[in-house]
Amino acid sequence: MIDMLPYIQMQGDKPMIETVQTFSYGMTPPEVIKAALGDESYPMELVGEEAKVVEELVNQGIDSHLEAVLGEFNWDTRKTVGGFPVTTVLKCNVSPDGMICLLRRLDEHGSDEAMSLRTSILSTLDIEEV
Repeated sequence: MIDMLPYIQMQGDKPMIETVQTFSYGMTPPEVIKAALGDESYPMELVGEEAKVVEELVNQGIDSHLEAVLGEFNWDTRKTVGGFPVTTVLKCNVSPDGMICLLRRLDEHGSDEAMSLRTSILSTLDIEEV
């Protein structure tokens, strides 16, 4: 079920009324996600358990849905990220179709990290899953 909730976002000192689409967890239609993504790849930088989950899901290759997570995935070694010591960062640039597959796999994975990452990615697209 689609529910449109208005919220106000400030752009400079001007209020911009936006809407968030709300769905039950794991039930957001792929068409809604594709429309929110547009034609651009989705860039991310991940560390820790979320990076490990994405690496695992990407390395599955083609799955039973005959889909794969497509995009660029590179490990970058850094001494710090945001002032915190980190050894590696997974830099991703996920294609729109690849993101649909990744979000489905995050839902299927079921771990707290996977669910949190799915929710976070969708929130950047103004989609809320509850």
